[in-house]
Amino acid sequence: MSQNEVGTLRRAGDDTGHREFAERMAGALSDGLQALENLTRDDEFWQGWANGDITVHKLNALAADRLQRDPADRTARWTLVALALAHGANDGGLPLLGPEITADPTVVADALVIADWIGQEIGLDLTDELRAVFARADRHALELLAQTEGGEAARAALAVLEQRTSLPGRD
Repeated sequence: MSQNEVGTLRRAGDDTGHREFAERMAGALSDGLQALENLTRDDEFWQGWANGDITVHKLNALAADRLQRDPADRTARWTLVALALAHGANDGGLPLLGPEITADPTVVADALVIADWIGQEIGLDLTDELRAVFARADRHALELLAQTEGGEAARAALAVLEQRTSLPGRD
């Protein structure tokens, strides 16, 4: 079941030059699947399903439900991002990163990777979506991060926020 999604993520990671990120997304998918598998079949989640089989559809439903109940649920959030990327969602799950960026400015690099990934794979320019996600970040934390060695992602985020740049080569 998830082997198709993992394979899709890995191929796209190779194609876009984001192999390490693709491996992290494969890991996120694995974590989500483990959470689904760990549910006992008498758990409330399983009510209404025709069977207890593990499917991508059920994984998506569980992750969405968990994230709605607990916006800090990182496993659910990153499972949904991985599924969005594996299934070619136009936004790549980018809007899901908003709260993570606020809590952890280093996730900015992941947002840039997602935007680049979608640009290369689908051809969409996610500059406006990036701007909206970065606007949720702690601006001061981004500025501090931008001043550090290795702060390229934060500098790029600030440039997108200030509309000094968009993602090149996207229509």
